[in-house]
Amino acid sequence: MSSTAYSRAYQGLVKGGMTADQTAGLLAELRKETGEDLAAGLRAHAKTLLRPEPTDTFAIQRKKKIRFGALQRAADWIATTAAGRISLPSQRTHRSNP
Repeated sequence: MSSTAYSRAYQGLVKGGMTADQTAGLLAELRKETGEDLAAGLRAHAKTLLRPEPTDTFAIQRKKKIRFGALQRAADWIATTAAGRISLPSQRTHRSNP
């Protein structure tokens, strides 16, 4: 039975041999790689799914471009979030609260 990188990180932390910082670094690297792989798969899927066809009307081509752009932005968001570089907008406060 092969062990995953996650189980190796867990075992290294529990049994010793890896510090908490090393384990956190390994898990962050794995999360980044997973996000990059998922984003690459989503981009490839978008290219296959939304490829222009000779029979497409102008309206269908335009809709495919819009969907393709949305999938590209989703792939970018996945890769950015997995790399830990996400910035969330601050919440607005209600005007009635001073």
